[in-house]
Amino acid sequence: MVKSAIRVFELLEVFEAERRPLRIAEMVALLDAPQSSVSMLAKTLVARGYMDFEPVSRTYCPSARVAFLCDWTTRAPEHKSELRDAMRQIARTTGETVILARRSGLFVQYVSVLQSRHALRFELVSGTRRPLYHAALGIMLLTQLDDDEVGKLLRRYNAETRQGDPIAAIADTVRAVRQAREQGWYESANLATHGAGVICTLLATPIRGQRLGIGVGAPLYRLQRERKNMLAAIREVSAQF
Repeated sequence: MVKSAIRVFELLEVFEAERRPLRIAEMVALLDAPQSSVSMLAKTLVARGYMDFEPVSRTYCPSARVAFLCDWTTRAPEHKSELRDAMRQIARTTGETVILARRSGLFVQYVSVLQSRHALRFELVSGTRRPLYHAALGIMLLTQLDDDEVGKLLRRYNAETRQGDPIAAIADTVRAVRQAREQGWYESANLATHGAGVICTLLATPIRGQRLGIGVGAPLYRLQRERKNMLAAIREVSAQF
């Protein structure tokens, strides 16, 4: 893989997590990278118009160009809404953490996360990856494959996983995928995070028929209490797309 390309996106994800202008020293600490390479990267992005530099505070921040770059990928065909609008709609309705996810090979990757304002909440970091079988949104994304394809993918995961890491229970995962496929949504409890769960479904996008997973995460007691409201919120947004 091209190290410099990876570093660009790691830097953007740092800004997404911090949501404030940063100085070089802060970027270096957050990326755990050499100061010389981070400084050169930031200056290059400024020169290309993808980063703004404020000389008084000596801070950097992604430019508006980044915010609008490829935003067409988040718009439904003939629909003015964007995926972030959809996420905000769910957040307003439920008050819980909202997650947008995609399949990345053998893993589910959390593309974007809107954190709940509750003190006790389900918390994730954008960009995080988990094995598909080990996350509700991963199970939901697997519904796009037939059972044989799911089995092959999980066997490949088990073959490639590092020694000592958990392996996928293929029969259990296939049953979960069937359930999610039949009902059009999926709910987990204590799957990836003890004491929390996720209710999710699929969302269509205008790119090559690609579907993303969208869900609500919450502590189990709130998820069970508000299940009907959460499910209605994600299905309403899914229907809009």
